[in-house]
Amino acid sequence: MMPNAWKVSCVAMLPRMLLILFGSYQDATMSVKYTDVDYDVYTDASRLVVDNFQSPFDRTTYRYTPLLAYLMTINIAINPLCGKILFAIGDIGVGLLLLKLLRLQGLRCSEAIKYTCLWLFHPFSINISTRGNADVIVVLLVIATVYFLLVKRTWMAAIFFGLAVHVKIYPIVYTLALLMFLDRTYDVNSQPLIASNARWAKPIQWINWNRFSFGIISGLTFLTLLLVFYHIYGYPFLYETYLYHLTRTDNRHNFSVYFYDLYLRYNTSAGLGLGLLAFVPQMLTIVVISIRFGRDLCFSLFLLTYVFVIFNKVCTAQYFLWYTAFFPLILPYSAISFRWNGLRLIIIWLGAELHWLYWAYYLEMRGANTFLYLWIAGLLFFSANVYILLTIIQKQSIRPTFENGRVNTAGICNKSD
Repeated sequence: MMPNAWKVSCVAMLPRMLLILFGSYQDATMSVKYTDVDYDVYTDASRLVVDNFQSPFDRTTYRYTPLLAYLMTINIAINPLCGKILFAIGDIGVGLLLLKLLRLQGLRCSEAIKYTCLWLFHPFSINISTRGNADVIVVLLVIATVYFLLVKRTWMAAIFFGLAVHVKIYPIVYTLALLMFLDRTYDVNSQPLIASNARWAKPIQWINWNRFSFGIISGLTFLTLLLVFYHIYGYPFLYETYLYHLTRTDNRHNFSVYFYDLYLRYNTSAGLGLGLLAFVPQMLTIVVISIRFGRDLCFSLFLLTYVFVIFNKVCTAQYFLWYTAFFPLILPYSAISFRWNGLRLIIIWLGAELHWLYWAYYLEMRGANTFLYLWIAGLLFFSANVYILLTIIQKQSIRPTFENGRVNTAGICNKSD
C-alpha cells in the first residue's frame, strides 16, 4: 500500500476516534444520546451470547445476523467502545479497497487518493460508524466483492457476496447485474455451460462457467450460513433476520414515500398488502438497470443501491451510506464537476433532507402532529433524489468495466459543465 494512503487513512481515523470519545462523554452527560440505539441492541445481544451461549434473538428488536452478536462480544470482553472502534476500522478498510479499485481502473495515485477521500471524510460514514451503526460491515463486504471481481478471483467475490447477502439482505438486488457483468468481455475464454446447437439449449447458452460458479458458490455460502444458524436458533433467526424485513411496515416516521400510508394502516392486512406491493416498482426498476447498465459494474451497483433506497418502503439515514460508498468509483467517469452541477445537486439533496428534518424535529422534540407535512417533505425528498439520479445518469460516461478480458482504463472525464 502506498505511504500516502496510510497517511490519509491515519488522518481519517483521527476524527472517528475523537467522535467515539466525545460520544461517550455526550451519552453520560446529555439528554440527547450520541450512540445509536441499535448499538445497545447489539451489545445486549452479545451479552446473551457470552452468558451461557443464549440466543441473541432473546433480545427484543435484535434483527440481525448472529455473526454481529458474536463480533460484538468484544464489547463485553474488553470495553463497550470496542465495537465502535471496529466499525471505524471497517470504514478505513472500505477506503483502502476503494483506493485499490481506483488504481486498478487506471487512475493516478494522487487522483485515486482524492476520490477515496470522498468516502474517508464523508460526514455520513464518519457519523454512522462512530455512533455504533453496523452498516459499514455490509458496505465493506460489497466493496470487497467488487474488488475480487476486478482482480478476477471470482470464487472469492462469490463468497463475499454470499456473506454480504447473509449479513444484510439488500445486496441480493445486485444478483442480476453481477451475472450480466460476467460475460465474454470479462473472460474471453468463457464458454457456455452447455455447448450445443440444439434449439432446447439456446435459452441456457447465456449461462457460462463464470456465471454458474459465481451463482453456486455465493448461493452455497448464503445457504450454509442460513442452515447453520437455523439449526442453532430455529425460526426466531429466520424471522428476525430475513422474514421480518419482507413484511415490515414501520409505524415510525422515515424518509420513505410510503411511510404515511403505512403509518395509517399499521397492523392491518391492508398495510401488509401495501408493504408487499411497494416491492413491485422497486424490482421492475432493478431489472431494467441490471440489464441496461450491468456491464459497467460500479455504476450499475450504484444505481441499484440508490434506487433500492429511495423506492424502499422504509428509508432511514444509515441507508444513504450504502450508495455513498460508490461515489468514489463512479465520479471519475462523470462529467459533473463540483463547481456547478455537483454543488447544485448537493444543495438540492441537502435542502430536501433539511426540509424533512425540520418537520421531524417538531414531531420528535415538540410533540407536534406533523405527520402530513413529513409525508409531503418525503415526497419532495423522493422527487429530488429522482432528479439527481437522472442527472447523474445523463452525465455519466457509460463504459464496460472489462474489455477483452482486461480492466477498461478508458473513459475518465474532464470536469466541465
